[in-house]
Amino acid sequence: MKAYKKEVQFTIWMTAAFILVGNVGLIFSIFPVDAMLFGFPVMYIVPILMGWFGVFLLTLIAGRIGNRIDDEIERENETIGHADEAKEV
Repeated sequence: MKAYKKEVQFTIWMTAAFILVGNVGLIFSIFPVDAMLFGFPVMYIVPILMGWFGVFLLTLIAGRIGNRIDDEIERENETIGHADEAKEV
């Protein structure tokens, strides 16, 4: 059951991270900056880069950690299953 709780927490935190990274453009529109990055105004290029690459990196991280949690859930279910089989005998 511990692994399921970990998965729920992970899902909540990753959802918050995706929302934050995906909507970072709003932060830059609230606080306009008069700077340039790669020849583009910061208030345009940073939200685009964070939207593309930030979400891409979060997807990779979420996939890796999610697979580890799924493996942990499988191990936990196997140990519970073996304990139930021993009780039946």
